[in-house]
Amino acid sequence: MKINIVSSKLIKPCTPTPQNLNKYKISFLDERLPPVNTRTIFFYDPILSNNRKQQIMLQLAESLSEILPKFYPLAGRYIKNDGFVDCSDQGVEFVEAEAIDDDVDFNDLVSKMEMEELNLLLSRTPHQIDESPKDPLLSIQVTEFKCGGLAIGVSVSHRIFDGYSFGMFVDAWSTANNNHPNPCGEIKICPCFDLATMFPGYGPRPGPSVTRSYRPSPIVKKFSFNKDAIASARSKLVTRPNSYYSRVRVVSAVLAKALIGVDRAKHGGKSRTYLICQAVNMRGRTTPPVHKYSCGNFALMSAAQFSETRENIIGVQELVDNMGDSVIKTLADIAEALSQSVKLHSTIKEISTNIMVKKSTGEVNVIYFTDWSKFGLYDVDFGWGKPVGVGIGAVLATNAVRLVSNKEGDGIEAWVHLNSNDMAYFEQDQDIKLLAT
Repeated sequence: MKINIVSSKLIKPCTPTPQNLNKYKISFLDERLPPVNTRTIFFYDPILSNNRKQQIMLQLAESLSEILPKFYPLAGRYIKNDGFVDCSDQGVEFVEAEAIDDDVDFNDLVSKMEMEELNLLLSRTPHQIDESPKDPLLSIQVTEFKCGGLAIGVSVSHRIFDGYSFGMFVDAWSTANNNHPNPCGEIKICPCFDLATMFPGYGPRPGPSVTRSYRPSPIVKKFSFNKDAIASARSKLVTRPNSYYSRVRVVSAVLAKALIGVDRAKHGGKSRTYLICQAVNMRGRTTPPVHKYSCGNFALMSAAQFSETRENIIGVQELVDNMGDSVIKTLADIAEALSQSVKLHSTIKEISTNIMVKKSTGEVNVIYFTDWSKFGLYDVDFGWGKPVGVGIGAVLATNAVRLVSNKEGDGIEAWVHLNSNDMAYFEQDQDIKLLAT
């Protein structure tokens, strides 16, 4: 597939950012993240005709400008040496592109979701950020296909936005586009950028190291679990009293078991220790509660440790129970620490340091899960219907899984990042072959 860039411009907020908001200090939680872009692509069924094409492109740009005053840091630039976002309305990158091949099958593209093709629909690479003070914090590529289909690729800096914040933004933007030229008509989201006040940062300091390339590059594939597959997996579990195994919890356990099996095969079945890390959105789970629409990073890592021997093979039941227990413990630890800012910092630092130390020894296999299933990605309707597909841009990491709700809202799409040799093992797991498509 060949992509031609038609135009690239900066979209600025429709009204200037007030002087008192020109410097947005990032939080302690933001500071702990490496410089990466979070990238997502929304696919829409053929809607474009020659007389509508320019109208749709213009409206997307105008509605983006109309919503940016609410999300003002996105139009700024991160000043790495000073540790804040300069919110002087430098603008969001807006790229208009077209797929120029006559033989591109839009439905086939959406169905297969090949990462090599998905990358062409994104204007930024995972780590194309913080390389220059001019790097945008938000970049959007709108690609039209000859059949009239449309792909909207969004790349946003993880430095200032987590998945929940991203979900808020695309919800607000799509609503504004629906209401255009009356953007304030139905928008109920009023983002709040107060996390840096609640969890102040330490200021400029060396951040987490980030690998900008892997050799070989990770393989990323989507594995879909529909409601029947999840029900089948759940039926084999013994549910604890007063417990419920959610679709995310069941699928995570099935995937974790398969990933552990890959590691076991690589190491000849010898005893190994595993650390399964789950990012937990803390909004709505703290006392006192943070603002419902708090933007920034407020997802913390929960880590469950498992040890396996030849006599004790870790199964889905043990995983689904202990991964759930780990999340409950993390919530309790953070709830206690929230009463003291210093203790909160030390608790979070202890969690992340524990993970990194164990990973660095090579004796512990670390597996990462990120749950985006409640962020409404398949509900992002700009006025021409909901997405027919949602693609997740790759990150340069392995043993990592991002979970997204399926189009029907009752299943899970799992985006699994592994090296090429491990992916071949993973796809042979019996549960993956039985339950995933």
